[in-house]
Amino acid sequence: MKIVSSTLKRAVGPAVVAGLLVTAAATPAAAQTPGSTVFRIFGGLVGLQARAGVANHVTATLSGTHLILTDSTGVAIGPGCTRVSLTSADCGPVTSGTRLAIALGDEDDTFDGSTVPVNTTVDAGTGTDAVTTNGGNDLVSVSDNAGGDKVNCGAQPPGGADTVFADPGDIITNCERRF
Repeated sequence: MKIVSSTLKRAVGPAVVAGLLVTAAATPAAAQTPGSTVFRIFGGLVGLQARAGVANHVTATLSGTHLILTDSTGVAIGPGCTRVSLTSADCGPVTSGTRLAIALGDEDDTFDGSTVPVNTTVDAGTGTDAVTTNGGNDLVSVSDNAGGDKVNCGAQPPGGADTVFADPGDIITNCERRF
């Protein structure tokens, strides 16, 4: 959906470029880790731009109060995050203003943020994708004119409302609004 895509591009685009420049400058070309780029900007926006051309399996979890982003294809570290392993990054503490933005891109990808209590925006891109969030006020787009995607917005706290942009044939559960 263009609304979700343009929102993510405005938030993710400059940070991804900055993250790629930081990574490229900090690591010799032969030692760079391929994978998704993770970053934290403006103090509260944590993002992940998935690696293209592979099936990304992305999770968001908590370690204490810190947000950990993991992608099985590996992660490249952008501003505001630190490496935990070749596939994980610590993107700092979760606060009341923390927002998570995930851009999955092409291929058959998965995102599981079911244990992270933050508002999340996910642009699943193309492919047959599976997205799970944790209630809150989440915005998910699996609209790619293909169908077959699965979205579970999780249990809804009082006052929360999830919005999903989906195609006919997509399976949507626990989401308050579907377009």
